[in-house]
Amino acid sequence: MTHEFRARRALAVVAVAVALSFAAPRFLTHTPYPRLGVSLTIDAARGLPKVARVLGPPAEGLLRDGDVLISVNGERMRAPSLRPSAPHDRLPRDVFTLEFERDGRVMRVLMPPVHLSPWQRLRALLVPLTAVVAAPLVAFWLVWRRPDIGTAWTFLLFANLQAVAVVHEVYRTPDFEPTGLFKSYLALYGWLVCFAPASFIHFMSVFPRPRWRPGAMARSPWFWLIVAGYVTPLYFIARLIADGSLPQQPFAVYQTLAMALGVVSIVERYGRPGRGDWHPTRSQRGLALGVALFLLIGAALGWALENEAFAALLQFSGFRLIAAAVSFTLLGTPFVMAFLIARDPVFDPRRLLERGLPYALLSGVLAALYLGIVVAGQRLFASITGEQALVINVVAALVVAFVFAPLRVRLQRALDRLFRRDVMALRAALDQAGRELLRALDRDDARASVEAALLRGIGRRVALDWPENGPPRLAAGEELPEHAQGAVENLLNQAGIRLENLALQEQRGAAERRAVELREAATRAELRALHAQIQPHFLFNALNALSYLTETDPRAAQRFTERLADMLRYTVEAGGRSAALLGDEIAFVEDYLGIARERYDGELAFQFRGARELLSVTVPPLLLQPLVENSLKHGLAPDAEALHLSLDACRRDGWLELTFSDDGTANGNGSRGLGVGLDNLEQRVQRFAGPGSSMSAGPRPEGGFAVTMRWRDQGAEVKR
Repeated sequence: MTHEFRARRALAVVAVAVALSFAAPRFLTHTPYPRLGVSLTIDAARGLPKVARVLGPPAEGLLRDGDVLISVNGERMRAPSLRPSAPHDRLPRDVFTLEFERDGRVMRVLMPPVHLSPWQRLRALLVPLTAVVAAPLVAFWLVWRRPDIGTAWTFLLFANLQAVAVVHEVYRTPDFEPTGLFKSYLALYGWLVCFAPASFIHFMSVFPRPRWRPGAMARSPWFWLIVAGYVTPLYFIARLIADGSLPQQPFAVYQTLAMALGVVSIVERYGRPGRGDWHPTRSQRGLALGVALFLLIGAALGWALENEAFAALLQFSGFRLIAAAVSFTLLGTPFVMAFLIARDPVFDPRRLLERGLPYALLSGVLAALYLGIVVAGQRLFASITGEQALVINVVAALVVAFVFAPLRVRLQRALDRLFRRDVMALRAALDQAGRELLRALDRDDARASVEAALLRGIGRRVALDWPENGPPRLAAGEELPEHAQGAVENLLNQAGIRLENLALQEQRGAAERRAVELREAATRAELRALHAQIQPHFLFNALNALSYLTETDPRAAQRFTERLADMLRYTVEAGGRSAALLGDEIAFVEDYLGIARERYDGELAFQFRGARELLSVTVPPLLLQPLVENSLKHGLAPDAEALHLSLDACRRDGWLELTFSDDGTANGNGSRGLGVGLDNLEQRVQRFAGPGSSMSAGPRPEGGFAVTMRWRDQGAEVKR
């Protein structure tokens, strides 16, 4: 914790201490307690006060409910006002004679003075003082946790001034006439109370954040409303100095305007659509507008109680019940405001209700259980023995103690399920989501698994953002219960890891597909290059031969043309294939040699030596053409009478072996060797059959040249 935080917390303690220093002396020297110790209503027939209920001394033992008060020291009493802030008749502090009527008889009693202890002063108006204490405590705790938020300090200022004002209003009857410094203190106290409405305007203008942008405070109308709010009390202070009393009617108007501005501020802030960086959630809007509603109801109720016509309704228990319900509801507004300011779950009213409800229910159940055991046990024991036994109380307390723990656990679990706060249910849902993520095949499957798990575990849909890269995250303004935050964060990280793995798999698959496509494209390019290499000079020679045959032997020219068309058709079709049948390759060689015979004088013979079923094995397209061309180019001497070509094919130990050979001369009409064409053929064989394939070439011992190609026989593997 930084020194700045410590200094701010110390300042908060000082602020609360100053407020207590103003409220405590008035609490100890003034009283809200009625002089007679009774609550009064009106005897409508005679317009006299009537005892509604005896509260305590000095009337306790002297007056009864229903007594009609007639006079004090011989002076007739007037009908009381039921308004809480209405001035009451000042009764003598010393002993006086009270005349009253009971059951048609007029009676007189001496009424002694009232001496109250601090506890009696507190107990007289415990509920209003609870409201006085609640708001400053919540504001102080908010500042203690978040001293960096300026709105929290304004909340503390308003809560302290409001508490001081309520104590000033409630404890307004002095026990003695103030003099000297104490009289000056009371005057200063009255001046301070005048600023309470201004602090409310200030707080509402910065709740939950200031209405103005940084550096633009003077251009905001809300800022000038705050200035006007703090200037207005100077008028009331001047009246206090001049007249010695606060003008009630103008001050009531000032308070009403302050309340109206506060309600308008909340409605304007939370009722309008989000804009800029202001986007409250639906729950935040509901809480804020609920605060505005109850502030309005509380103000209307206060105005009604100040009105003589409505104040008479306090005689009816139903109206008093409504007023009490509104007062207790207003006790929760400081928690709601603190929650909206800091978004701290410590102040979350729903969380407080969920945590406190089990103990409230248990208190009622256990109290009923305790009383039932005590009453039934004592009556049973008395009927048997004729005596009372205190041991029944001990037995009842032990029973309640043993029942409390299991009841609390079961009730807490039931409430957790009711409020969707069951940790075990959330864990089960997220575990299932983790298993589903491992089986997810794509991004949509992963998203459906996560969203379904959150719906099962939390009980509502959770808005998530799914970026292209990285794990999913909560959408802006989305809030999770405190118990679910860590587990949900782990699930979202797990989903991010799974999405990354799926992306890597997709990239790997795409890379493999691209590699295959590139290999196929390379093969097709090689074939096209081969065709481009074969066709120009081959077609040139073939067309020259065809021109010669057309003049010398038309029938031979026709056969020549058919072979040339078949060969060209095959080469075009082979350009789009990845494999060809060995039988088709041999047929192509026959056509090729048929055309070549027209160019060469010697005999050209080709023989296939192998099993017939091997004619259906697949081989790279145009496999034999470069071999035949190599033999014709390098193995056929100019004066040779014949050239014999052969292809031997066999299966051996799961391998297919092809050997192409000729009986040409060692040097023929050019150097023998693999050359560029045979190098390309070797690469094509390896791409077709895999890295285990091989190709070798060289002279034969008996003469001529041989090229041997060998690769795994897929057909043989399928057979096995």
